[in-house]
Amino acid sequence: MLGDRDYMRPQPPRGRRVWKARELSAVHLLLAINIGVFVCDAVLRSQGIDLWDYLALSLDGLKHGYIWQILTFQFMHAGVLHIFLNLLTLYFIGRILEPAIGKKEFLRLYLISGAVGGLFQIGCSWIAPQHFGLVSVVGASAGVFGVVGAYAALYPYQRLTLLIFFVLPLSLKARTLIYLAAAVALWGMIFPGGDHIAHAAHLGGMVCGILYLRSRRIARLRADGFSGPSYTRGYTTPSSLFKYKIYGGGSSSRSEDEHSSVIDVEVKEDDDFMEKRVDPILDKISKYGIQSLNDEEREILEKAHKRIRKD
Repeated sequence: MLGDRDYMRPQPPRGRRVWKARELSAVHLLLAINIGVFVCDAVLRSQGIDLWDYLALSLDGLKHGYIWQILTFQFMHAGVLHIFLNLLTLYFIGRILEPAIGKKEFLRLYLISGAVGGLFQIGCSWIAPQHFGLVSVVGASAGVFGVVGAYAALYPYQRLTLLIFFVLPLSLKARTLIYLAAAVALWGMIFPGGDHIAHAAHLGGMVCGILYLRSRRIARLRADGFSGPSYTRGYTTPSSLFKYKIYGGGSSSRSEDEHSSVIDVEVKEDDDFMEKRVDPILDKISKYGIQSLNDEEREILEKAHKRIRKD
């Protein structure tokens, strides 16, 4: 029920609002678990205790019934650089995506994408062992690629600046980044060069992240310089893989230090008003941003939001 959610409950007057300690976000929780497991693994290894046969994902392990490996491998890493790159990406992309879809959905997205990516890598090794090799899979990469894929699906035209070798800046649209990442993963799968990178896991996790976001039809509310909520809706045709529309309107109360607000609701079916009056505005927002709207267009979005609220 919508009323069960904190952001849908009536807020007390600003002067009497009781502030509670901020709940640990999914991103910070995952960062803490990954770092904790990495430290524990390093300590145990220094004592001659190796748990990889039980925690890393492998075809042999699954044959022996170690199904927990589908989860545990996502928190194991091969070295400092391995975990650093994964967690760095998770932090910078995840802190933007999590407020858009919610903590629970973010955790599901991350873990399911990781599991699917890992199993895809193992499946490739099972089908073509001489090509892919029978090796164990470790790392958060598949889940992280799922997060990146979902981010690109939700914000396809958002520009990201990457630091190549931590020095050279490269600015790309999120959608372009996904295309490049998919191309690199496919190249690595077709022409494995002994780099010990699970390219199939990367590709599987990324595709899973995109499809998961679309299948859940997650709606979100964000500020973006506009006073009201914005609802996103994914379309199911292949040609609209990255096409999301935004429904906005209404005012909402936010604490002064909040940068965005979130609503996770089921999106209502469009009527003629939405299609004829709102859709062109949504396309404009998608291309040029919310700040490009004039007063009349903002008023239309206000009316659209009120109609959604009545439903």
